[in-house]
Parts: sequence; structure tokens; C-alpha cells
Amino acid sequence: MVIKFFIYALFAFSLGIYFIPLSENNNINEQKDVPLITFNDSTMYTLNEETTTKIVKAKKASRFKTHDIMYQGEFILKANDKKVKNATDFINADVIIKKEDNYTFIKDVKFRRDDFITLNTQELYYNDKTQIATNTVPFNGTYYKHYLRGENLYLDLQKEIMKSKNSHFEIETTK
Repeated sequence: MVIKFFIYALFAFSLGIYFIPLSENNNINEQKDVPLITFNDSTMYTLNEETTTKIVKAKKASRFKTHDIMYQGEFILKANDKKVKNATDFINADVIIKKEDNYTFIKDVKFRRDDFITLNTQELYYNDKTQIATNTVPFNGTYYKHYLRGENLYLDLQKEIMKSKNSHFEIETTK
């Protein structure tokens, strides 16, 4: 009799456990994206046979398996400007994400070519191979002390072409 009761109790307990949902712990199978290496106050130089073509500075730079992230970074690029000899492009941002040849500049992005072009925006996408910069948010800036603003920027640094939607350009004239 006691054995029968024990078997029925064991069966009821097993049946109860079977219908109780268990929360799966997926954290074991998930691998967090951990940086392979991290640098503080880093500077990287890109050289060719003639000169330095790019300088990248960052307060903190982390290399991951598929991308790099830089914080408070600055890019200094040698520009191919036909009108200005030794023109230099400067791009600053709070966060820079690099995947292959594509760079994403996020938060407080400032683009400057020497002292005659400045652009301020919150995002900028740049392809290092094609040297084309684009964005999808509003921007403002100056061109030889003339004010400009717009949306959806397209800037081809090789061909020196700049396009935007809803653009506004104020030209200061001298008498």
C-alpha cells in the first residue's frame, strides 16, 4: 500500500514537473562581441611611397572581429583638390565605426577642408575607396564664409561634387 502511494506520488510529481515551463538560459550559447584589442589615445598613420595619406587619432579605439569602433576620433586625409595645393580634410566625430572600407561617423560630426569648407551634422557615411561622403540628416556649414544648410548630403571628394536636398545657400556679397 505504501509502495503504491509512493509510485502514484512520484507519477503526479513527474507529471507536474513536465507541464511547468522552464526558462531557457540562452546566455551560454550567445557570445558577446568582445574587443580583440583596445587602444587608448591612439594614432594610426597610412603611408604611400610619397607621403602620409591618412592619420586617424582616437581617445579610445577597439578592434572587434568584424569592425572597429573609435571614440572621440579625428581623421586627417590628404585631399586631391585641383585648386588648392596640399589641401587637407579633417573629420571629427564622437563615435566612428569602421567596417571594411566604410566609415560611419556619429554624433557631433564636423567635416573641414582647410579653412574654406566646414560641415556640421549628426551622422556621416564615408567610403574610403570611392571617397564619397553621404548622410540622411540635416547639416549646416560654410563655404568661403558663405552659409549653407540642407539635408541628404552627397559629397564626392575626388570629383569635387556636392549635392543635397532642401538646400539653402546664403552668399555674402561685397560692395
